Amino acid sequence: MQTVSQRILDILRFRIAIQTIKDYWKSTLILTLLFSGMAALYAGMFPAFEEMMVEMGESGALDSFAFIPGYEDMASYVGFLNMEMYQIFWVLILGIIIGFLAASSIAKEIESKTIDILMSNPVSRKQIIIEKFFGLLPMVLIINFVAMLTVMMMTIAIGEDLNFWHLTLTHLISLPYFFSIIAIGLFISTLFDEKMKASVVMMAIVVAMFIFDSIAEMIPDYETLGLISLKHYFKPYNALKLGQIDATGNIILILVTIIALIAAMFYFDWKDITF
Repeated sequence: MQTVSQRILDILRFRIAIQTIKDYWKSTLILTLLFSGMAALYAGMFPAFEEMMVEMGESGALDSFAFIPGYEDMASYVGFLNMEMYQIFWVLILGIIIGFLAASSIAKEIESKTIDILMSNPVSRKQIIIEKFFGLLPMVLIINFVAMLTVMMMTIAIGEDLNFWHLTLTHLISLPYFFSIIAIGLFISTLFDEKMKASVVMMAIVVAMFIFDSIAEMIPDYETLGLISLKHYFKPYNALKLGQIDATGNIILILVTIIALIAAMFYFDWKDITF
């Protein structure tokens, strides 16, 4: 029979978290290369598009992008990065991918019947959720900060002006946003026994939240619709351009992360799993 100290040691070893990191190392590498490559592409192609952006701004053509915060500043380097890199590729595309992976993490274990191996570890079901969460964090951290360093290097290479502290803030406030997506994804993952169903539902949620906040940005009468979107509380343009952080928004994202994790832990603990 295990002593209390042995049980605590087993918990602190974070075996499931370490295994999760190993399971996703290829995905982490591929996504890091992809997003750092896109960061280099968007930063590097600004000089070629600068004149066109200025003309579009003068003609009012940019008004069609009114659903994107900071669209009116697209003729500047910061505004171009905000619109091309952070508001679409970062918030939406990376959000969808992270949500997809998080939502499949528990469901795939149930679907493939490997959940019994996972649960053979001397930890509770709640601990499994926590370790899965921590096991997915390195992926986000690596993608996030490698992309940041890529933007910095490309900015220096093309001789554009960018406040690197503001850029750092932008990537720091990206973390609560992606952490909340991981937590919600884990909760969704406990609701389904098939990884594809769980992943598709999570992808739909991320896309729906993006659409809701976009509608709120364009139509003042629907401003409150944005409140149910995670995107509403993540404001990369304010950080990148002005160095401003929405403290309330970040607190809400952290609370969403905690609530979603608690929901995932308690539902998974209650869930009847057929081996």
